[in-house]
Amino acid sequence: MATKGLFLAGTDTDVGKTHVAAAILRSLRLAGSRVAAYKPVLSGFASVTDESSDAWILWDAAGRRGDPRDVCPQSFAAAIAPPSSARAEGRRVDEQLLRSGFDARRSTGDVVVVEAAGGLFSPLADETLGIDLAREFSLPLVVVDAARLGAIGRTLGIVRAARAEGLRPAAVVLSHTTPPGADDGPVAPRMIAHEAAAEIARRAGLPVSILDHGAQQMPPEIDWLALATG
Repeated sequence: MATKGLFLAGTDTDVGKTHVAAAILRSLRLAGSRVAAYKPVLSGFASVTDESSDAWILWDAAGRRGDPRDVCPQSFAAAIAPPSSARAEGRRVDEQLLRSGFDARRSTGDVVVVEAAGGLFSPLADETLGIDLAREFSLPLVVVDAARLGAIGRTLGIVRAARAEGLRPAAVVLSHTTPPGADDGPVAPRMIAHEAAAEIARRAGLPVSILDHGAQQMPPEIDWLALATG
């Protein structure tokens, strides 16, 4: 039986993927779904029980069932690519665990939200890129980018590359990764985001949502459960 879920990948690192994934998880829960979160590997945190870690944030958004280590079974301290972070500790990312961890999460929720580390083509292990897991898990792809200048080019590049690799892009989310401020310049980030969203939707033929900084839930214009059931 096919898994219901979504695979979130960024155009780069630090584009707001974790907060987008958490917001989608909360929206799915409010819609009545029993959700599970999965982060195949994490770097930058020695422990996933750190309340600022991606794994803890996803575990919290998914309803705090089980343990944050269920969400992310592999973590390494150095804030660099996971295989490099593992080598800095004299370890290696367990390639098989990247995959078996997903299988374990499938049995704990009606919908699984997977958040990869870094960008779609970022290395997760010595022999595995994010796109490799996206292909193997066969979930609809949600592309996340920061809501700043350049979003159109970055996002369209990833969407087209994903399609060329046989993936199924289903939606795009632009995330405001910083709060609005007095030094935003003559063009407000909100205007940039809305204009970028319209252009991406037109050129990519995908629904596009915008997540405000600090927002706990996704705006209602995308039916995430419908996308997850594919």
